[in-house]
Amino acid sequence: MAEGSRSLTRGRAARVSRGMLSEFRCRRAGGGVGKRAWALWIVMGTLVLSGVVSRGATAFDPEAEFAKGTTIVGLQIGGGVQNNIADDSAISGISFLTVTPRLSHLPFEPFGSGWLRSAIEPGLEGWFQYYVEPRVFTAEGLKAALRYHFIGVGPLVPYLEVTAGAGGTNLNVPETRSHFTFVLEGGAGVSYHVAPAVAVNIGYRFQHISNGNTAGPNRGVNSNTGVLGVSYFFH
Repeated sequence: MAEGSRSLTRGRAARVSRGMLSEFRCRRAGGGVGKRAWALWIVMGTLVLSGVVSRGATAFDPEAEFAKGTTIVGLQIGGGVQNNIADDSAISGISFLTVTPRLSHLPFEPFGSGWLRSAIEPGLEGWFQYYVEPRVFTAEGLKAALRYHFIGVGPLVPYLEVTAGAGGTNLNVPETRSHFTFVLEGGAGVSYHVAPAVAVNIGYRFQHISNGNTAGPNRGVNSNTGVLGVSYFFH
């Protein structure tokens, strides 16, 4: 009887130890949520681009695709995590998801030559941001957008971009606290024309939001973000 009791006790102790070890591992893993999120975006983007590139070279005519008067309608999804580029003593650890519908128009013909052949794409982006950390918040607004395409490379088109806008939010963290916010972004990416008048893109954006000192506090929030999207060209 005593031996059976000792065996039962050892079994329970082993289960408790395994449970504690599992919890410890989960807690350690939690600190890498941001890194795992970025790894997921990189993998997703690589799979998308490798999949479409493997279909072979599309008959890509940059002059026709980026001709003056072309209207572009697109949709991008993405996400981001707060960075500490300002070297603050503490940050809130913000992370979020984004949805950005996009409408733009090409007012100029392509210009330049060779690899520097370029096209300018001004437009508007809707801005819908859903915060998941440290708590659930939202932000909604409208941004002016400008994208500079390097169309001389081929179906794979690198681009640089900036956006600036404003919106409403209920974000309430030590860095910023108001119902109004400005949003500024700058970044780069690449688009691939998978078919005539259809392109997919993946990109990086640095995002800054603040209330422009319309309320306090106003340290602002800086974030690294990624976007993945599709665009349709109407000539």
